[in-house]
Order: sequence, then structure tokens, then C-alpha cells
Amino acid sequence: MLKSTSMTTYNAYDPFAWIYNKHWGYSFLPVIMPVLENMVLRRLSRRAHILDLCCGTGQLAEKLSAMGYRVTGLDGSAQMLEYARENAPAVEFVQADARTFALPGKFSAVISAFDSLNHIMKMSDLEQVFARVYDSLKPGGVFLFDLNTTEGFKQEWQGDFNIIEDDQVCIVVQKYDPVTRVAVYDVTTFRLKDNGWYRADFKLLQKNHDISRVKTALIKAGFEDIEVSGFDWMGGLRPLTPDARRAFLMCRKPA
Repeated sequence: MLKSTSMTTYNAYDPFAWIYNKHWGYSFLPVIMPVLENMVLRRLSRRAHILDLCCGTGQLAEKLSAMGYRVTGLDGSAQMLEYARENAPAVEFVQADARTFALPGKFSAVISAFDSLNHIMKMSDLEQVFARVYDSLKPGGVFLFDLNTTEGFKQEWQGDFNIIEDDQVCIVVQKYDPVTRVAVYDVTTFRLKDNGWYRADFKLLQKNHDISRVKTALIKAGFEDIEVSGFDWMGGLRPLTPDARRAFLMCRKPA
């Protein structure tokens, strides 16, 4: 038996949550943790309060909580947050829009990992995110996030791949348009559940944001001490060059 699911724009990430949790949720931790320790965590007290912005299924929040930090996770997808609450029961999770969120209290650091902010498709919306992050930080608080770069999209967002297991199939076709600077993740999943196969078809989009414009938007929001680094999957952080497939940006709210 084959059943279909449908979705609205608001919950476009919900049908991706279960397979993301299983196959991608932990995959970025070995990448992000050395960067966090080098650029952010060494600046914080052990009980510092951290906001994991666009937290997905909560694996990073779980890791930071286990290290002793107070963590709040925020995401727009209800299904992502269901898995996050299972993965990190000690963490408070909030469903909200990254462009408009308002939370009580202030954070020592805000982190947005695994190219989450590439999913913000307009620079004007990204400016809104930066303004909300700025407002949520304590004076002197730090903001760290990473973005896919032009080279990253050219090299990693082309072609297709499949995941095939006894109870699930995931088919992904990736395309990047260098003119519009938009990448498309075209996904079809089949999942065996309750003695039936359930199908979902959806598209996830990313925008290749120009790093210089991103820096300008951070300055506009009030941030200072902006650091931009390239990232090599084998060698870690390095100076940003045109061949870097990922960029990490860190900045600080004035004390």
C-alpha cells in the first residue's frame, strides 16, 4: 500500500525530519565541535547559556548540554523538534521563525550550524535573522555560523544519490544554478510504517549568499570583530580562499 503526504511552505522541512535525524543529524558533529571549541567555547563559562539557532533534530544541542552548557534550541519545523526533544531531553526547545523570534533572557553565544542560514533565501530576511540574534545576545556575546560557498555548491550540490534500506528509500537530486545562486535539493522518500509504504515528495532550497554582503549585513545589525574563515574537510579552519567549500563567520556584540 502506498500513501502520499502533503505539506505547506511553512512545514516544508517536516517530511525530511525522520530521515535527517537518522542519516545527517550526527554527521556534522565531528566537523563543528573542534570549530566551536576553538572559536566559541573557550570564551564561555561552563554554565553559559547558548542558543542553537535552526537546531534541527537536536544532536548539537545534546552534545553541548552534555558538556554542561545551558542550551536552548530553536527551529521552525515541528517534526524536527519532536526528534530534538527525544535526542536532548534536558534542552529547552522552541518552535519559532529565525527571522522573528523573541526569547526571554539573553544568551552568551548563538550558534547556527550545518549551513542552516543558507536556507534563508533573501538577504533582507537574513538581515532580520541577524537583528534578532543581536537582540538575543548579552553584551560581548558571540555569534558563530557557517555557510556553503560558491565552490561548495558547485562541487557538492550536483548530481543525485540514494539511500536504500529495508524500511526506507530516499532519492535526492541536487542542482545548483550559478545565475540565480539557488541550489535545489529535490527529495522523494518512501517509508515503511504501520504495514504500509508512505511517500513524500518535497524540495529544499539554499541560497548562495555573497560573503561580502553577509559581512555588511552583520555590521548593519551592530556586530563587530567579524572573522571569516574557510573550512577544509580534512584540515579544518584556514583562510577563506575561492576554493573553500564552506565558510565560518564569527562576530561579537559590543560589550
